[in-house]
Amino acid sequence: MSEDDLTIVGKAPPEPLELERANDRGFDDVELYLERSHLEDVNETLEIVADARVDVVSVHTPHVPIDDPEWMVRADELSNALDAYLVVHSNRVIHMHIPELERLAFESEYGYENNPGISPRHVESVIIDQGHELVLDTAHLYMADEDYVSTIDRLLTEFGDRISVIHLCDSTLTRDGLEFGGGAMDMESVTRLVTEKFDGLLVLEVMPSAQEAAREFVSER
Repeated sequence: MSEDDLTIVGKAPPEPLELERANDRGFDDVELYLERSHLEDVNETLEIVADARVDVVSVHTPHVPIDDPEWMVRADELSNALDAYLVVHSNRVIHMHIPELERLAFESEYGYENNPGISPRHVESVIIDQGHELVLDTAHLYMADEDYVSTIDRLLTEFGDRISVIHLCDSTLTRDGLEFGGGAMDMESVTRLVTEKFDGLLVLEVMPSAQEAAREFVSER
């Protein structure tokens, strides 16, 4: 990936058929969605990825609690071996746990994803102001901020050098991960803003059946 290029990224688990389908949908690059089962044997997962026709550019940690950090460490081991970016996020971990996560001493390049419904002020305070990178999840931000489009613009303008990965999908106030047009977000404005102001990994975090349409939507902006 060139430092000056936006890379449109699909999402898939590290399973042969799912990685093949991601390539068939037109993706050269993917972010890995991980369950614990994918990390029971990291070397086996590395072999699966090595045989795939897509490149893994980012790895999302599994959704595990803060008191079960082994799986975060294994995700980092996988990510580091792939020279991929580690997205540190679990729906069972709050941002106030970041100091504990820091003690895991991740070896990959990594960033912390903003949780659903958490205010931009809090996200900036516990992630950006502490010197960490932010993985900007646009749907999670939508849940938190009525003026989300302007906030995305401001975050990219002020902290663009601290944002290497963006997650993009549609959302309601209670449910994210929706296909473009399936929620309440202004996907036209958000997509145009991201494609104009962001050079990094843009992960289309929608269900596999909606990823090809999402890729075409972004490519046309």
